[in-house]
Amino acid sequence: MQHLRTFVAACATLLFVASPLAAQEYWGRGGVEINAFYGAWNNIGFDADDFEEQVDPVLFEIGNNDYFGGRLGYVTNFGLGLEGYFGYLGGADIDLPFGGSEVTGTQLGGDLVWVFQPETALQIFIMAGAGQQSFEINPVGGVDDQQEDGKESFLAWNYGAGAKFFFTRNIALRVDWRNHIAPEGLIDTRHEFSGIGPSEFTAPDNPTLKTTEWTAGLSYFLGGPADEDGDGVSDAEDLCPGTPDGVEVDGDGCPFDDDGDGVYNHMDDCPDTPAGATVDASGCPTDGDGDGVFDGLDQCPDTPAGATVDESGCPTDADGDGVYDGIDQCPDTPAGATVDESGCPMDSDGDGVYDGIDRCPGTPEGREVDAEGCGEFEAALAAGRLVLRDINFEFNSAALDEQSQETLDEVAVAIRNAIANRPGITIEVQGHTDAIGSDAYNQQLSERRAASVRDYVISVEPSVEEALTTRGYGEANPVASNDTDAGRAENRRVEFVVEE
Repeated sequence: MQHLRTFVAACATLLFVASPLAAQEYWGRGGVEINAFYGAWNNIGFDADDFEEQVDPVLFEIGNNDYFGGRLGYVTNFGLGLEGYFGYLGGADIDLPFGGSEVTGTQLGGDLVWVFQPETALQIFIMAGAGQQSFEINPVGGVDDQQEDGKESFLAWNYGAGAKFFFTRNIALRVDWRNHIAPEGLIDTRHEFSGIGPSEFTAPDNPTLKTTEWTAGLSYFLGGPADEDGDGVSDAEDLCPGTPDGVEVDGDGCPFDDDGDGVYNHMDDCPDTPAGATVDASGCPTDGDGDGVFDGLDQCPDTPAGATVDESGCPTDADGDGVYDGIDQCPDTPAGATVDESGCPMDSDGDGVYDGIDRCPGTPEGREVDAEGCGEFEAALAAGRLVLRDINFEFNSAALDEQSQETLDEVAVAIRNAIANRPGITIEVQGHTDAIGSDAYNQQLSERRAASVRDYVISVEPSVEEALTTRGYGEANPVASNDTDAGRAENRRVEFVVEE
């Protein structure tokens, strides 16, 4: 019990002395380890009950007795260490067939140590080294009670293994097992106890003394790489200093970010953000235009509110009218039709054919049109010739009457549409007369009337001026007989002839 109390006092002293020093923050790596241990150092020699069977003159065994001491070592960041040790064995009994003795012993030496998984809180290690063993044996009886006290020191090799269990980053429970091998251990003492001199040694190939120790104790670690945030990565290697306590980090000291959104797991309120999405400070994806496709993935980030979008966040327009689905109040607009802001087709001239499809916009109200929105005048121009027989002039004059002007109002629109549909064409305005009167007079009259028609059409649609030319044909090109009133009425006409 005295030795146990001594050990406890040594541990308390160790913690008291070390506490003002810089604590180890790196699971015992890269710094100094101070260890105090207690245990057993035994198996010195052989069981005396087997005395008669022993050829090696080792006639005793030291039992499990109080053994304590300390270690001082250094462990690198990658696990290789070097440590020195000192141990003391006190008051051990030796049982002999012919009496008994007491023994005290010390060990002093050093080891190379290799720590497996030094980055964890449970570390397994192996060691090997050498040192000096010393024993003092005090005989208390024997065959003739004549044995003298013996002191003997010798070299011993050792190997072993152990484990460290860290309670904190700088305090650990350490358990060790070691075998010691002393090739010349206690040779003189063994001869003296056996009564056999060196020359009478009967087992020269087995003089080795083998002992075993089992110890447990506390280790305190100090120094080593600074780790201000205590995440297990030294400040020199920590790419993310200031990590909060308890946050798991990678090898660079940075908290994990499983969804790769730039917000660490411990701060991320939306841990399953799709790759590429833009997130806010809490790690949740943003959707600036509110279309259901996250910013960063949205290829059309300014989608109007209410529009239907595809997977890339771009608005759809099923009828292709330029007004997005979801906003389009007329989703089945025919292709090519011009629509208003709500996506509904417009019909400016009210002819039943939508703008954009209507090849003849501006059709007068009530005029019958074809599927392309064109009336009879546009159709005739599209065929290459428009013949008007209801254009009337005042007698012997080129002045148009009111009814003819109304007709030419519609013709002007038809000519405008024809030029718009077929850019580059020209249209010749032809004047024709019947055969009443002289040829010269009729020729002059047809020219004046063609010019009068052109001038009126231009006054209605100035944009057609460059495309219109005039020519008078007089009575030269009759289309009916000039011998009857009906025939002469057919011959008095105005024609609009399209030329490419």
